[in-house]
Amino acid sequence: MPLKILIADDHPAITLAVRSQLRNQTGWEVCADVHSSAELLQAVRAFRPDIVVTDYHMPCSNASDGIRLLASLRRHFPALGVVVLTMITNPLVLRAILNAGAHGLLLKDSQLDELVTAIIRVERGLRFIGDSAARVLDQSGAHYAPGRAGALCLSVRESEVMRLYLSGNSITGIAGQLSRSVKTISRQKNSAMRKLGASNERELFDFAAQQGLVLPNPDRPQESPPASQSDWL
Repeated sequence: MPLKILIADDHPAITLAVRSQLRNQTGWEVCADVHSSAELLQAVRAFRPDIVVTDYHMPCSNASDGIRLLASLRRHFPALGVVVLTMITNPLVLRAILNAGAHGLLLKDSQLDELVTAIIRVERGLRFIGDSAARVLDQSGAHYAPGRAGALCLSVRESEVMRLYLSGNSITGIAGQLSRSVKTISRQKNSAMRKLGASNERELFDFAAQQGLVLPNPDRPQESPPASQSDWL
């Protein structure tokens, strides 16, 4: 039986490069490529891949994304191997990705050969961290696991800010998306962190990853989930 791999990325050039590389591997089959987290969840149900190679944050998504997506994959498809490709270089986000259940982690400045190695390792039940991701990861600090009750006390706007922030958006980027001032977004983020019991960003990302925190998206009704850089471009 071939190793079935599903690709999820909203950048067509990345998808094309990854698909071309993986199709050259004997015994591997790229069963589908999708461009949003909603499509990813649907395709996993339809094609039952062995491994998913996915971006962490896909702006065109209108469903679970970032930590929410990884938590959903872990919860509904526990046998699925997940390799995350990302342009994010914030070490707190990278640690959160691993804590949320990703089996492999690479930055998009990695060589395509490194992705092949990652898939081989993950298929064998091992974890893999790419060289460039390993260089930026913060290896220090204790894990933080407070209770979840604080998440229930967040206002709609605080939940909205936290959802975007935990998906890898910057404060300035969130302000632009929500048409609010940077000062307002920063205040709402800090208020949410106090309610969650997180005294710094490391604790916030660890909390979200370890507790499988899924914050509501105010724009959607809550429902079950639907069934080197030039080398990539």
